[in-house]
Amino acid sequence: MVEFSTEDDAYLAKCLELGIMAHGDSQEETIQEIKEAVRVHLLMLIEDGEKIPQPKSMVVEL
Repeated sequence: MVEFSTEDDAYLAKCLELGIMAHGDSQEETIQEIKEAVRVHLLMLIEDGEKIPQPKSMVVEL
């Protein structure tokens, strides 16, 4: 999920399944930042021998 925060004056991205966030000055930058945050988080879970959570949500395009 990506949304603009007037309080932070930035775009914020959230990965609900992993409980992580990222921010950026544009939607595109924010999407790249959250992708990298997810990648690093998943690598850390693997390194620690923890299970990767199963997705709880899905994207539906109308």
